[in-house]
Amino acid sequence: MPITPLSYILPAILLLGSAIHSPAQVQRTLVTDGGDETHDTPQPHPLTWWTRNPLRLDASGDLMLGQKADGVHTLTSQDYRVQQKVTTLGTVSNHRIVQVLTTHAGPHVVLFGSSAADSPPSQWKSLLVETHKGYYEELYALQIDIPYNQIGSAGIYGSGPNSILATYDPGGGNGGSCSDGYWWFDHAGAHSMDFAALNRAISRVVPKEGIYWSKCWDLHSNEATMELRVQRRDAKCHACGEMGIVRASYKIQHGVAIPVAVHFEAQRTPTE
Repeated sequence: MPITPLSYILPAILLLGSAIHSPAQVQRTLVTDGGDETHDTPQPHPLTWWTRNPLRLDASGDLMLGQKADGVHTLTSQDYRVQQKVTTLGTVSNHRIVQVLTTHAGPHVVLFGSSAADSPPSQWKSLLVETHKGYYEELYALQIDIPYNQIGSAGIYGSGPNSILATYDPGGGNGGSCSDGYWWFDHAGAHSMDFAALNRAISRVVPKEGIYWSKCWDLHSNEATMELRVQRRDAKCHACGEMGIVRASYKIQHGVAIPVAVHFEAQRTPTE
């Protein structure tokens, strides 16, 4: 369920995530290192916008392009080794959906006292939807320049007009951070998924003394199920006061997650 990308666990009693809103014109989501997330209105471009000299699209400035990294050498995209994989994930409502995975390593200069060339390659992901013949708009851009985990592929789940595009990318650190997004499509293009009805159904089964927590991996798009940990409101620590688990199944209808079955399973011996 969409949560503020690359964030720590948040109380989902308030919201299951940023995608809980009525379908409207879709906004592009850009996520960079440190959990920085911005939204803007996507603009149409040919596919080559993302495949020709892609490092020019660096949003964080971490690549230091155009700067004298070692006091002498001005960094350019030529200082990086770049590989790309462009994949058509499928077509939904006559809209082609393309994923661009960009891997870059380098540069071959000394940064902050050590060479970055020996560091693990960094990874970017762009999810594009074709809005006009040969022109695409970016729905989701993930630019991770400090690699924690391998970026996986997004996927299309369901069939026909109720198909959805879903992406989930784990972050790093002890917080177990992550980034995700969910969209449905009609003749007009892409729209963010609406999880409000599912959120209300979950809230009704959670005990009054409990609060539930959601993270990206709680939503299993391929199975249309969800599992949520429920903790006592007065728990003394993050790992304390676990009461049980909410298990939910749902179906997608015109971009809305409709609850099918939602129930709370109490833990036999609640943790202190």
